Amino acid sequence: MFKKLLKPFAPAALLILSTTSIQAAETLLPLSGELKELDNLYSVEVVLFKQKEPAMDEEKWRENLPPLDYSKAAVPLFNEGVLLSRMEELSITDFALIDQANRLNKKGYQVLYHNSWLERFSPGSKSSVMILDPMGSFEGTINIERQRYLHVNPVISYYPDRFSDALPPEKTIRLNETRRMKSTDLHYIDHPVLGMLVLFRPIKDSTPDLFEEPTPPAAEEPATLEELLKQQ
Repeated sequence: MFKKLLKPFAPAALLILSTTSIQAAETLLPLSGELKELDNLYSVEVVLFKQKEPAMDEEKWRENLPPLDYSKAAVPLFNEGVLLSRMEELSITDFALIDQANRLNKKGYQVLYHNSWLERFSPGSKSSVMILDPMGSFEGTINIERQRYLHVNPVISYYPDRFSDALPPEKTIRLNETRRMKSTDLHYIDHPVLGMLVLFRPIKDSTPDLFEEPTPPAAEEPATLEELLKQQ
């Protein structure tokens, strides 16, 4: 199911609605030992993109923005192809929004960031993840709080003139929205210049328990006296 947030007929929303449905029910992934018995495990998948026709000049952008807060932000761990740990990136083969990201690029939108990682969201828990472009065109955090629903607050600074001669960038465009989200639903956060897709999937372990006691073979029925006499 797709959750339309803000503009009900935003071009990017219509584009995503035309793609194949997302299979976002409980997903099985190979988890490390300390996570096998834990509940409230989710994959978080985020696609940040630039709009096809960004309204750079139509909006009046706030100046003197407060600095980004990285004090509690973590960076997802690089996936090493082994059992997943908390805050570790998923293998790209386990991403759920590959088709949607490819479709955005083909239709003239520019995907700036696409990643997915594993996290635990117990009731009342909070998480902050740092995302940035190594080339410096954007940076920020994705802040998530678990209440009755998952509350997501991306705070992203985008620098449209990053590759000009201006240092520091003359213009900063800030995406700062808070949305209530439900796991297994694909959510779209709209913005005049940027857009974001967010998907949460419940995660369970897919690996067998190597230390599980084997099931003993069924005991044989004792032979009757008649059967014992026949064997002699």
